[in-house]
Amino acid sequence: MRKYLIISIDTECDKGPGWKVRHPPSFEGVYRGIGEILQPLFEEYGFRATYLISPEVMEDEASVGLLKDVLRRSAELGTHLHGEFVEPFRKEDVERTEELAADYSADVELEKLRNLTELFRSVFGFAPLSYRAGRFSISSRTVRFLEDLGYRVDSSLTPFSAVSGVDHTRAPVYPYYPDYTDIYRPGNSKILEVPITILPQNPLLFDILKSTPLFRFRRFRRWIKERYGNLWLRPTVSGASQVEKIVEIYRKMFPGRPMFFNMMFHNVEVVDGMSPYDAAVVRANLREILSYLRGHGFEPLTLKEVVDEYDGA
Repeated sequence: MRKYLIISIDTECDKGPGWKVRHPPSFEGVYRGIGEILQPLFEEYGFRATYLISPEVMEDEASVGLLKDVLRRSAELGTHLHGEFVEPFRKEDVERTEELAADYSADVELEKLRNLTELFRSVFGFAPLSYRAGRFSISSRTVRFLEDLGYRVDSSLTPFSAVSGVDHTRAPVYPYYPDYTDIYRPGNSKILEVPITILPQNPLLFDILKSTPLFRFRRFRRWIKERYGNLWLRPTVSGASQVEKIVEIYRKMFPGRPMFFNMMFHNVEVVDGMSPYDAAVVRANLREILSYLRGHGFEPLTLKEVVDEYDGA
């Protein structure tokens, strides 16, 4: 049985506590986060990343130069829509990237996707194949939009989870081609969905315990989440011990099938002070995860490479 690790990184301008955008815009999360921390670490362990790039990053010349360099070093580049940074209705003074693409009209979402795609093409000289929606905000109509724009892969779904007000609890865990009218149902589209790897430990018991008065208390809530809640393959919240559980659950859910692990996080999470998270913890967890998965025979894949491996499985 083949085992694959996909590393999909939302690549954005620098943030801070509360995910507030820094002003003036800065890109240390690209220069240091990718150039000095992430790319050397991935190469050390023999993995390859897919950097999904928000439009403001493509407008920074130094960031583009660095990303072209990691592209030459076997990474994949794709797109990441934060609609505040692209026309129509672009905002010049963004405090937080809170807009949801699913809340746009169909015409506005399509035009923003088209402009994002054309910006990528003009900057890098080729068409992007992989995409993730900002704040995971994707709906069934987006599948058709992405297909018409030439994409092959989407990675916006968070199974068993409702994140940022976007409910993807019905999303499958395993890669699939969705239906045009129901993104959570397998169908005949040409966009391969590669969901972020999120697995439940005990969803029934977790729901019961969430309804108790004790869930209001932080220590109890944290204990319940760790023991019975969802497990994310994300260094922000997981280390090697959680990944060991994920491997066990995934194997039981899909016996005998190739394993496609999709680990997501943001480039800024590994740089001190550039996100709400403790960057030292994220860096340590990431090294643990890479070491564990490499030691257990996981091979590298970028998002666009999943298509060939999945179709041939």
